[in-house]
Amino acid sequence: MRVIYGINPVAEALKARPTGIEKLLVSAGRTDKEIGGIMKAAASSGVRVETVQPKKLDEVAGTGGHQGVVACLSGQYPYRGLDEIITNWKKSGKPALILVLDSIQDPQNLGALIRSAVSAGAHGVVIPKDRACEVTPAVVKASAGATEHANCLIAREVNLVRAMEELKRVGVWTAGLDAACKAAIYDADLSGDIALVIGSEGAGLRRLVKEACDLCVSIPMQGGFDSLNASIAGAIALFEAGRQRRPTKVK
Repeated sequence: MRVIYGINPVAEALKARPTGIEKLLVSAGRTDKEIGGIMKAAASSGVRVETVQPKKLDEVAGTGGHQGVVACLSGQYPYRGLDEIITNWKKSGKPALILVLDSIQDPQNLGALIRSAVSAGAHGVVIPKDRACEVTPAVVKASAGATEHANCLIAREVNLVRAMEELKRVGVWTAGLDAACKAAIYDADLSGDIALVIGSEGAGLRRLVKEACDLCVSIPMQGGFDSLNASIAGAIALFEAGRQRRPTKVK
């Protein structure tokens, strides 16, 4: 069993996968509109709701930042295969947009990156199985529920370079984001089938991952700074790709 907590994550889970929710725990002190909406959605989906004391929620969630609601779900997080992400892209009829994350360690960064990927319309997110943060309750909360969204496909791969090679095999180019790269991301063509590769906090892209990329780009910086937080850099890259894909308006 796994747990998720927070208004947005629980609300998204009720919309996307209500059959996987065993029960909701709601704080006895919460009677506001947001909680009311969640309880109504739970009732519509046949999900059992239990009212408990805040201390109980703290224990189950492992934190006091649960916003008065915790969902208990059956099984583990439903990771998808890389083949499912590729199929999702091909079915969409749109240019591929895939986010590849190289050893992101911080749950807040991983959650924010997943949220940006879903918001930008990415076809999936690829993370390493080892030496990287996985989808935890804290990641779900940081993503504002994006991990539970119906359009969120996350693949957890043993070998990230091999996954990138598979993406290349099906025609998806890989663009690594690295502060040391001279080419500016705004000058790169991201309108075609592309996978954006974001490195870990501090260390950036690992050598083999960087060497496996088809192109290397950076975000131009001013003010004496040479890098951005991984989640911010990823969001900029995702939405720059989205900007390039917008249809040209005819005047």
